[in-house]
Amino acid sequence: MRLIVKFLCTVLVLAPILTGCSMKLTQGDLEGIPLTEETFSFFGNIPFIYGGDSLELSQDLLRAYTKAASETEFPRETCRGEAIIKANVVQNEPPSAWNIGILIPFWPILPVNESWTYKLSARVFCNGTLIRHVEFIEQHDIKATIYGQLRTDLVNNGSKEMHRKLVQRLAYELNPNRLTDLNSASDY
Repeated sequence: MRLIVKFLCTVLVLAPILTGCSMKLTQGDLEGIPLTEETFSFFGNIPFIYGGDSLELSQDLLRAYTKAASETEFPRETCRGEAIIKANVVQNEPPSAWNIGILIPFWPILPVNESWTYKLSARVFCNGTLIRHVEFIEQHDIKATIYGQLRTDLVNNGSKEMHRKLVQRLAYELNPNRLTDLNSASDY
């Protein structure tokens, strides 16, 4: 009986650490990016495509992407935007021998080595005419030993960082006063 009680206590203590929690790929509290009071998103509803499903971005992320398009450069009365984000995950190592099948981990301490990629495609139309089309790709590698809360936290933090970079790159590209491409500027 004592052995069963010890086992249950151990499971209850380790369960929050070793079990997975939900990933929040469409949320983000982007520090340093002022949020507007607009209830309207310049890009409308930005679909976030992951695993064949279309998810909705949080209101904070929609406002951050909207803020990337300057109201003075792109008046809301005559201009609108369309955007889509596609997420992809690539496993960098073959599945562990501790997996039953491919997706069910038999042991919660499994190495995780995967690359997450977000591809943003955005278009800006003014008076019905396409005036800008941009595409950006951001990638974040996730390497963890524990399959569960640690992996979830790493993915959530990586997702926030990729959204932050995409918003920055979009704002830079839509800035009419830029003198060079953001990617080539870092090469000098």
